Amino acid sequence: MEITPKHQANMIEAYANQVQVKPKTEEAAAMDVRQSAIKEDTVFISDTAKRVQEARFQLQSIPDTRNDMIAEIKRRIEDGTYEIHPEKIAEKMIRESLLYDIFK
Repeated sequence: MEITPKHQANMIEAYANQVQVKPKTEEAAAMDVRQSAIKEDTVFISDTAKRVQEARFQLQSIPDTRNDMIAEIKRRIEDGTYEIHPEKIAEKMIRESLLYDIFK
């Protein structure tokens, strides 16, 4: 079928009439308002998510360093009373290394 410009114009006009936006009646507008109220999005946060959120908030309030302990160690170093126990340090290093090897 060949579409001539005359037929093409008629087809375009027919299509435009079909898709043309018609003004809504008051009843149709009220129906749209009711449907939009019904389709409202809701979000539900589980109890677990709430607990995780609270835990994160509490962790953020904890300082990264324990300033009181740092001050005490500095004071003991300056006084010459800070003792280093190489055996304990070596023991902890070996224990951490073994645990790392087991659970990696």
